[in-house]
Amino acid sequence: MKKKDLLVIIGAGGFGQEIVWAANNMNGLRDRFQVIGYCDDDSAKKGAEVYGTKVLGTPEEAAKSLQAKAYFLCAIGDNAVRINAAKRALALGWEPTTIIDPSVIRAEFICVGAGTYIGAGSILSPYAQIGQHVIINHHCSIGHDSRLEDFVQVSPGCRISGSCRIKTGATLGSNAVVAPGRMIGRMATLGACSFAVTDIGDNITAIGNPARAIMQRRPEQA
Repeated sequence: MKKKDLLVIIGAGGFGQEIVWAANNMNGLRDRFQVIGYCDDDSAKKGAEVYGTKVLGTPEEAAKSLQAKAYFLCAIGDNAVRINAAKRALALGWEPTTIIDPSVIRAEFICVGAGTYIGAGSILSPYAQIGQHVIINHHCSIGHDSRLEDFVQVSPGCRISGSCRIKTGATLGSNAVVAPGRMIGRMATLGACSFAVTDIGDNITAIGNPARAIMQRRPEQA
């Protein structure tokens, strides 16, 4: 009998619950994962049970008790924090895995990187390229030939049209829309229910229909 992959979820919040849900859905088709627990830096959560799964403590604490290779997925919405969390997990020798809910519709010739989560009801169109440690939440659509770089977050209900580029660490709020061929810059934010009809530059936060820049972060904060 094949051993299951030991899965550690980094982040014991609501997003972590969704990861457990999706992993369980995947197990319903093929019994692949054994979810051994969450890791979280909040010491008050240690030992608690969240969606039927125990919080083990920090990643470093959890690693001391593991006797076998572990896989991980970062259930952290803040992209900058998720970047640091992934670095910590990799330093422990853990390997990123990919969680794709079985309800996701996938065309041929797509590519999905390690450490990425794709939630229920989403659609990946032909030749979509999804990087590593990306979050694509429930009921999102990724257009043909679009490219999402590493650590992007796509919130529920987003619509990314064909041939778009979403650069590293960018965030799209719930129900945001990106027009065909547009680019969302590195660590940029497109607000909820906003429509990007032009490119959004690096570190820019843009909202509205059409989306307009309202602020720019300093690069060292990205």
